[in-house]
Order: sequence, then structure tokens, then C-alpha cells
Amino acid sequence: MGPPLPPSLGLGLGLGALGPATVAQAASPTKPPQKSTTTSQPRLQGRQGSYEATVFVTAPPKKAWQVLTNYAAMAGVMPDIKEAQVLSRNGANLVLRQTYQAPYTFGLRVTATLAIRESPQHQLSYSLISSEQIRQLKGSWTITPVAGGVLLRHTILMDPAVPSVIRPLYFELSEANLLQSMAILKRLMEQGG
Repeated sequence: MGPPLPPSLGLGLGLGALGPATVAQAASPTKPPQKSTTTSQPRLQGRQGSYEATVFVTAPPKKAWQVLTNYAAMAGVMPDIKEAQVLSRNGANLVLRQTYQAPYTFGLRVTATLAIRESPQHQLSYSLISSEQIRQLKGSWTITPVAGGVLLRHTILMDPAVPSVIRPLYFELSEANLLQSMAILKRLMEQGG
């Protein structure tokens, strides 16, 4: 067995270095990607904290799931996740604490405790338990088998505790980080091993 697979929920919003032009050009696919989209870039739809990001990955569902749920390995691999720790697990339910630091946090360390429910190799849902800097954070990751791989979909609803004057910048930076996180997940899921 090889080294641990770095995953990511990108629950931290998983966002980074792409600009708003990329977001504006992106659209959610209306049907599963065809084989010719194996080099497709992540796509993002939504605005103001409510998003759906998708990317086609040439990997089997099992490999995609292993990467996605390797929570402890997220820190340092995803652009915004600095620390990740599973606090408790009871079957398919777990409590995860993550610390984020990224452009969208304006350099501050933001900690959130999340409730996660796993449906192996298919879906992972999460919701905020507590955070001083985040009012709302919930969403899901879905892995859908399609010809030649899987469609990875991340839906997210976030409401940061930031002043209204900087909310537009926060969302712009979050959107970029989300796209970057999806690209990183795609690369990790497609790596051999």
C-alpha cells in the first residue's frame, strides 16, 4: 500500500488562485461529461455563498472516495486547510475540526467544527456545528460514476461572519479557492496508486 492519499473536503471552502473571470465562464454540466472531457477543468455555478462545483475525474469511485475521506491528510495539501482532525466517529457519522487560512480569511486562522455523514463511495454531507467566524456552512460531496470515471460534485452554502462591505471580496476569493480545490482533488484522484 502506498503513502496516504491527501484528500479534501474543501469544506473550508477549498478556494485559491483563480479569478472571477474563470467563475463567470464556468457552468454546471447539464449531463454527465463524455469521455472527451477527461481533461476538463472544474466548473462553478452560483454566487454569494451558494455554489455547485463539478469536475470530471478519470478515477474509479473507490479511489475518489479514498482521497475525499482522508481527512487528516488535508492539511497542507488543500490551499486553505491548515489543520484537520477527526474528533469522533460513530459509524458513518463523524465530527471533524478544520482550521482554514487563505486569502478569503484575510490571513486569519478560522476554525470550524463540522458534523459529517458518509454514504461510502457515493456521498458525504456536512454541516457546521460551531465556529466564531462562520455563521453557516453546509453542503455535500457526491461521486457519480460516468463513462471513463466519475463526476465529482460539491455543493456548498456558506455565510461568513464578515462585515457587509467586504462580503463581495470574501466571495470572490472563496470562489477562486473552490475552483483551485476541485483541481487539486482531480489531480490527487487521478494519481496512480
